[in-house]
Amino acid sequence: MFRRVAVHNRVAIRFKSATGLTKPELSANPIVQQAPNRSETWSKSQESRLNIISKFAYRFIQKDLDQQPRAHSAMELISKQPVRYLSHSEGNIAVCDGNKGSTLQGHPKVFINLDKPVASTCGYCGLRYAKEEHKHLIEGEKS
Repeated sequence: MFRRVAVHNRVAIRFKSATGLTKPELSANPIVQQAPNRSETWSKSQESRLNIISKFAYRFIQKDLDQQPRAHSAMELISKQPVRYLSHSEGNIAVCDGNKGSTLQGHPKVFINLDKPVASTCGYCGLRYAKEEHKHLIEGEKS
């Protein structure tokens, strides 16, 4: 864990990180990616796993980083979900609660205004909603 390094006829001790890897070695390791399917951070204010592991190495002493949870990013999966179109009879407001069936797991109910001719996104789960009459405008933007 400690190495002796000669510095101008004096002996200095250089400390290796608690994970046993230097920062360049860590950056080449795929374990420091945010998720297996995403390399960059989710938001600008979030620190990368590489910086956290380097800065707070003492938290990772005797921890096998391969065994730490690394969930897949759901952003890619949500972007593949089609836009949910509401007919004229359903009104101008979509209701999203994130509930998938009878599991009773989701998020608080959100009312989304669909007056604009764009797909509006739920702030909790990222599902997109639009009015059926704006479908040609929205589908035209994608291609």
